[in-house]
Amino acid sequence: MADHRQYQRAANLVMVLGLVGLAMFLSAQTPVSKNDADQIASLLESLSDHSRSPADVLDPNLSPSDHEKNLHRFSTPHYELSLVPRGGLPAIVGESASLPVRVHFTAGNGNSLDANATAQFVKRNGIWYFSNFDFMAWPDFLVAALVFGVLVGIGYAVIVLTLASRLLNERRLGTDWILVFLPFFWPALFRKYRRN
Repeated sequence: MADHRQYQRAANLVMVLGLVGLAMFLSAQTPVSKNDADQIASLLESLSDHSRSPADVLDPNLSPSDHEKNLHRFSTPHYELSLVPRGGLPAIVGESASLPVRVHFTAGNGNSLDANATAQFVKRNGIWYFSNFDFMAWPDFLVAALVFGVLVGIGYAVIVLTLASRLLNERRLGTDWILVFLPFFWPALFRKYRRN
């Protein structure tokens, strides 16, 4: 009988702890009210159609340097911007929110961006603002791919020019000039140069 009571107490304790854990998890995510969702949608729209300036919709509590860094993305006077939500309602946790968007940006200086990103928002005194404009930056993997592509192109050009000039100086290029542009044949051409 004592074992049964201990088992029942342990089961009750586990159930209470489970319910408390579930309540804590559910309370961490604030449900999206219509007003919050409307304010965030209005931010996206007003930034896209230029009805409000980027400075007006940016978090007023940002440091001056962060404020300037974020506004620099809109430094050209003429730009086209379209922010289209990709995932329904924003995910709100406390006083911050995030929303996946499709960004279409074209500036008068030739800069452009067409990518998926996540816009971040913050609530200040009951009003939603953009936390930052990081969604306007190129994704890190694209920047890395661009840098890698440029380095590979430069390396290719240096090797082709070096190999061609060496073989021309030796007057050994002949009909092999096409092979200079094909990396597969580079080792053989370098060996051919070294022999003499």
